[in-house]
Amino acid sequence: MSALQCRLARLEDVLLSKPRPVVCLLSEPASDAPAAVWAEYRRQVQEATARGAFLILLVQMRPIDGPRIGKGVTYGGSEFEAQLAAASMHRSRLGNESLPSDVMKSLSANVIRPVHANEA
Repeated sequence: MSALQCRLARLEDVLLSKPRPVVCLLSEPASDAPAAVWAEYRRQVQEATARGAFLILLVQMRPIDGPRIGKGVTYGGSEFEAQLAAASMHRSRLGNESLPSDVMKSLSANVIRPVHANEA
């Protein structure tokens, strides 16, 4: 492969739009939920898996537990974690790793060191 072909391949990789991954966000029912609710939840998980969607499951977790990641599945303990995981699946518009990276790099702030009351 010539240098020109390598450069063209890299440009195409960057410039051509890639399909967005299908993300499915589901919330696990309460542990005392009726069997029909659990059956519907399992059916939705199976359908999403069959479609090839990336699953983000909102489950009951202790606050000290971090998000768990399995093959094609991310488990989150809060809706914020789940939405952040879903946003991280979106492609960057500015060439960063992901859409949340764009947001973090666009922020500007000054860092001010803490001052104790007796120093002021």
